[in-house]
Amino acid sequence: MGRDDSKKRGGKPPPALASAVSGAMSGAIISACVQADTAMGMSRSVGQTLQVVLNEYGVRGLWRGTGPTVVRLSIGAGINFVALERLKHIMLEVLPHASGQLGYLQAAAVGGMARAMSAAVMSPVTLVKTRMEYGGPNHITYKNTAHALATIASTEGPRGLFRGLWPTVLTNAPFSAMYYMLYTQLKGAIGGSQAGGSLPTTAVNFVSGVCAATAATLLTQPSDVVRTRMQLGIPGVAAGNALATLGLVLRSSGPNALLAGAAPRILKRTLQTALVWTLYEELVPRMSALYMLATAQQDADSEQRAAAADAEGSRRR
Repeated sequence: MGRDDSKKRGGKPPPALASAVSGAMSGAIISACVQADTAMGMSRSVGQTLQVVLNEYGVRGLWRGTGPTVVRLSIGAGINFVALERLKHIMLEVLPHASGQLGYLQAAAVGGMARAMSAAVMSPVTLVKTRMEYGGPNHITYKNTAHALATIASTEGPRGLFRGLWPTVLTNAPFSAMYYMLYTQLKGAIGGSQAGGSLPTTAVNFVSGVCAATAATLLTQPSDVVRTRMQLGIPGVAAGNALATLGLVLRSSGPNALLAGAAPRILKRTLQTALVWTLYEELVPRMSALYMLATAQQDADSEQRAAAADAEGSRRR
């Protein structure tokens, strides 16, 4: 979906299946290649965390939690992109913008709502990812994602799978609201400029994604620290709810603790988000074309069978 793809489709969203497959593929591919997060560095600096991980787990330890990360991002990206494309289409029908594209607030609303849906659905997998990445004191060892989900459900109850749900939503929804708002505006500005007009669409998408993701990640870092602490389930690092946990962090560690793990998170999320969106923008028009081709072929086959049946009926009469 390049700079003018929405116009080429006549304002119609891509087929849901095409969005889901494109989003899932881009999420799975990129998440398997990019792995680092705030859980390992919750109470240490980046250098200390890297040293501990390498000493205790070796190089493979840098990819702890990759399994649930791939599951979360592939399925979550599929849900997110399907919801986003549908919400965008509805928004432009209900509140059309003069430019024919989403305005600032419209883009923020669409991006935030779509991400809130996918974040809520994938919250149990996010919980598992956070716990499997954590390598500090009292960390819990799980065999794999399925074992982790089963263990948490049996020991903490079904509600335990949604521990930290609100911080998760309150981290992801504002992030995506800001990201999508900035991404769409930057893409239009860069693509419409004299210098950007000569750039390949892929380069415009990637540069826009990096800039938008960096700003959105910085602004949502404090809520992600609260989410991480709540989902780890370790006594002394979190309280009963998000506000109580925030107060505990400020009292025990000071405001600087809200930026714990900021460097790896900015590096990971900026690169990951930009690459996922760039790959999605490349995949979705191709998947849409394949879907339309398959649908047209199926319709043609159905018409051919119906015509053959009618001809056979006429001959018998």
